[in-house]
Amino acid sequence: MMGAADLARPGWPRTRLPMSLRLLLLASLAVPLGFLLGAAWYDHHRLHAQAHADLTRLSAIAREHALKVVETNALVLDHMADRIRGLSWDEVEARGQDIHRWLHGLDDGLAQISSLHLVRPDGQVAALSIAWPTPPLSIAGRAHFRRLREGERGLVFGEPMLARLTGIVTFAIARRRVSADGQFDGVLLGSVLPGYFQAQWHAMDPEGQASFALLRTDGQVLASHPSAGNGLFDPPEPGTVPEAVRHPSNTGPAIERFGERREWLTAFRQVGEYPLVVSVTLSLDQIRAQWLTNTAWTATFCLTVALALGFTTWLAIRRWRSEQAVLFRLSQSRDELRAEIVRREAAEAGLFQAQRLESLGRLTGGVAHDFNNLLTAILGTVHLLERHLGGADERTRKYLGMARDAVQRGARLNASLLAFARQQRLHAASLDANELVRGFAPLIQRALGEAARLVVEADPDLPPCRADAAQLEAALLNLAINARDAMPRGGTVTLSTRTAWLEEERLAGNSDAKPGLYVALVLRDTGTGMPPEVQERAFEPFFTTKPLGKGTGLGLSQVFGFIRQLGGHVAIGSAPGEGTTVTLFLPAAAEAPAQEPGPSSVVPDRFRSVARATVLLVEDDGRVREVAAETLRDAGFRVIAVPDAPEALALLQGREAFDLLFSDIVMPGGMTGIELAQQARHLRPLLPVLLATGYAGLAEGPADHGFEVLAKPYDQAALVRRIAELVMDRQQVA
Repeated sequence: MMGAADLARPGWPRTRLPMSLRLLLLASLAVPLGFLLGAAWYDHHRLHAQAHADLTRLSAIAREHALKVVETNALVLDHMADRIRGLSWDEVEARGQDIHRWLHGLDDGLAQISSLHLVRPDGQVAALSIAWPTPPLSIAGRAHFRRLREGERGLVFGEPMLARLTGIVTFAIARRRVSADGQFDGVLLGSVLPGYFQAQWHAMDPEGQASFALLRTDGQVLASHPSAGNGLFDPPEPGTVPEAVRHPSNTGPAIERFGERREWLTAFRQVGEYPLVVSVTLSLDQIRAQWLTNTAWTATFCLTVALALGFTTWLAIRRWRSEQAVLFRLSQSRDELRAEIVRREAAEAGLFQAQRLESLGRLTGGVAHDFNNLLTAILGTVHLLERHLGGADERTRKYLGMARDAVQRGARLNASLLAFARQQRLHAASLDANELVRGFAPLIQRALGEAARLVVEADPDLPPCRADAAQLEAALLNLAINARDAMPRGGTVTLSTRTAWLEEERLAGNSDAKPGLYVALVLRDTGTGMPPEVQERAFEPFFTTKPLGKGTGLGLSQVFGFIRQLGGHVAIGSAPGEGTTVTLFLPAAAEAPAQEPGPSSVVPDRFRSVARATVLLVEDDGRVREVAAETLRDAGFRVIAVPDAPEALALLQGREAFDLLFSDIVMPGGMTGIELAQQARHLRPLLPVLLATGYAGLAEGPADHGFEVLAKPYDQAALVRRIAELVMDRQQVA
């Protein structure tokens, strides 16, 4: 049914539904709904109030009944004490038959007592109401006897147990007998039937809606209804005993909720001044079920009324609505079609951009891998030349140094390519973006120069974020340099932090990020800005609008790859003459920022202790294999070099002894270096393994596969030192 709000949408004719019909339509829904809510609230309040009243009433009756039973037993024990007052236990036994008859007559008149006992100080039963002659029974091991013997005063209530003569479950109510000089002189005891309480509780609640229990204040259950099992109860766990049982109040009931879903309502009352508590429990699930049943009947009635009123209103506006609905549907379909066209075009554009950048990322990652192999071979060759040409002239050493510097610059360029390809090695951790920005601001100001002014605006309530601090500083520096170049006459750069919540629509085309909370670092300049065609290609590697020789075009691509690899998002907004704003969205971190680690220790040189150790070198690139093998041989190692994993595995399956396996990760032949290392560990469990790769994304340490990884291009001295350390460690273990 269409309401007045639907009829007022844009695109409809000016004719409006009459006020009387709109009010009738509103009343057909509001009146039954209001009645239903009011009736449900009232019934819910009534049922819970009734439950509290029933608990109060039942617990009061149960308390009075329990108090009557206890006081009756106390009087019986007083009669027993009077009967044997002044008699020694030998005299009691001498008059045993008379005392037995007297106890038997006293027992017969009380339905709640199954037997009465007179117990000597040593625990032997001297007289028993249900048997003559008195059988040889001892209760010295019973807990209630020990408590009385150890000095406890007043009535003591024992645990439920199976009587040895009758086979009936009873619990004891006992009192100590005191000699003329105040010393312990035996026990007067009555065995009480839990069934007597159960019969009374059943009469109080014949429908069985409540549960009853008689407990000691230490939580020990003496009787319960409905009864479960054989009527014997295990001692309670001290931590599970409710406070209302351990410290009961005799002023009124303590009503509490229990259960994982708090589905039980229980009232506790202390039995007089005795260490006893009666509990009465009602199931709130039953009350809730009754409330749902009543509400369902009320809802049925309200629904019938609502349908009747709604049908009447519908008949009145049927003709008018049918004409207007056709026009409205046509207008709505047109608007939805236009919106869908706009959404599809935006999604296609975002997907195209994401696919293009992803393709470039895969290309640059592959190129970087091969480039790293070349750099490794060149760097190794330079180191070997420096070592073998130690006496070379100054000019030769200068050229070698220039070659080494060129390799290092190539490694940095390669790192930028890997950053765009999202294959760089990140040390992501929780950090305070405000603290990083404040500490890095002086360096950014120096990069901007004197003509530009840096303004830092930090959000004081910023949560921690996950990022690699060094890479984040490099990204901010790249953005600052771009901002400086965009402001040839100077200007203002604003670096601010804030929190942001990114929805799925905002992350269209970014499969690395997920909707949620982010920490945003915003760098805004007052420079020349970018036209749309430049802005679309801003994150592509080697794309730059700067003059030849003024930039590599890798700054923004490094920022793009770094943020995407973290699972974040980067956005750029610009227009000619209006400056540029770049926003880095970093995932928020749940944990606090980690403390800065202390300085690492330097590993001592231990080459001499591992001389002539045998290294199995596996490298598919012939130049890298030759340089690495020559470097290790020059350091004193015995090297066996092979081009692929199957050939290395064949050697490991033979009898040749190896002290270490050094392998590239990405190799031809159907087996990677990681798989080779796993097979090697299976064949030779103690063999040290060191892996190398030009893919920085694979050089993340032993967290995933358990093997140490060295990133290419690696320093030859560092390679030799690490292999020596691993071999040394193995020799110490062996």
